[in-house]
Amino acid sequence: MISRRLLKTIILTAMILCATVPAFAKPYSMDEYLELVTKNNKDLMLAASSLKSAGEQEKLARSQALPTIGLSSSLYRNFIDVEQSVAVASQAGGGPLIYKDVDVNKDYDFSFGLGLSQQLFNMNVFNAIKASKEYKQMSKSVYDAQSDAIITAAKKVFFQCYLLEKLYNIRKQTEDRSYDHYLLMKQKYDAGVVSNVALLNSEVDYKKTIPQTTNAKMNLELCLINLKHLAGIPEDEEVSVIGDFTVYPEIPENLSMQDVLEERSDYMALLREKSLRELNVKATRAGHYPTLSLDAAYGYSNSDDKLRKAFHNDDYVQIFKVGLKLELPIYTGGALLARDNQVKIESEQTEIKLQQKREEIIVELRQIYLSLQREFENIATAESTIGTAQEAYDIAQVSFDNGVMTQLELRDTRLNLESAELSHLNAVYSYLCAYFDWQKATGNM
Repeated sequence: MISRRLLKTIILTAMILCATVPAFAKPYSMDEYLELVTKNNKDLMLAASSLKSAGEQEKLARSQALPTIGLSSSLYRNFIDVEQSVAVASQAGGGPLIYKDVDVNKDYDFSFGLGLSQQLFNMNVFNAIKASKEYKQMSKSVYDAQSDAIITAAKKVFFQCYLLEKLYNIRKQTEDRSYDHYLLMKQKYDAGVVSNVALLNSEVDYKKTIPQTTNAKMNLELCLINLKHLAGIPEDEEVSVIGDFTVYPEIPENLSMQDVLEERSDYMALLREKSLRELNVKATRAGHYPTLSLDAAYGYSNSDDKLRKAFHNDDYVQIFKVGLKLELPIYTGGALLARDNQVKIESEQTEIKLQQKREEIIVELRQIYLSLQREFENIATAESTIGTAQEAYDIAQVSFDNGVMTQLELRDTRLNLESAELSHLNAVYSYLCAYFDWQKATGNM
């Protein structure tokens, strides 16, 4: 019979596993999961918001080339009269003048104004429109680069969860086999076939597998938390992943550097930045050129002691004027020249960044391709090793059951089989990660 201490351990372990294993976990395929990531990921939402902001920046730049029209109107009520002493008469015979305080203001003042301004020649405006278009394209490339990075990370997390789930299953199977072996040794001990030491060793062997299973389950749960966070899945929703490590893509063909650069969003973003820097150089030079604008203004004002007549009577003032305004910088204390040199330096720095990026991409592609080749070979080796380890374990189990092989030798063959299975899983996962990195590196998402 099973000892009370061992029975308590088994019950406690079962309770822990039942509490952590979801009863109704919603399964997700990788396509379904990536669709959620694209829709709900907060980083992608922020990147999309920045892209919209770039579109508004283009509209703002275009508005500078359009006329601006402004209107103003006001109506005031005077509550304190303004008085002025005015000569109203003189005494007969040429005596001193007679003065009287009279109101010089009206109770109501009304005014109306309309103004128009139109840029006729301004190089800064023309360059700003071009720069806004380039900035919008650069923002689109930045968004694509961020999207590629997030989707690649999501793919890796998805298959990491699948790997950890398979690892947990292997640990659980190992625990179950160890438990079955312990029960067998218990029967043999009761029958007087094996010694007490052999029984205790099998019990220790079984108990050692329990924390390994628990740790595997905890790692799986932590990975699932990251999985849900990336896709915006509620934390209280139980999920699982649908994967397959028996099917994986072949090693992709090498691509020309030119084809890769044309598909790399991060490289295209740098190209857009370079164009933007060049436009900035032109815009700075435009500061040396004159600007010409057309201005027109109309004004009307009136006042009266009665509200109705304050809007129109014969005592009104009206103006209408149209003019051209020309501005030309003559001396700025060297500010324009310093700005010219500054933007040239920034443009040169961007060119250096482009060269660095090309070199980084060459190294990155080479490293990823070597990883693909290595992991692909590791998969083939692991598959062959699994077959051999499984055959060795089956033989060892029969030999042990017939009393030909010791418990230690059986455990070693079981550990070899488990190690081979884990090596195969890790090799496939590592290959898939390298493959996803290759897709991102070549712009073929």
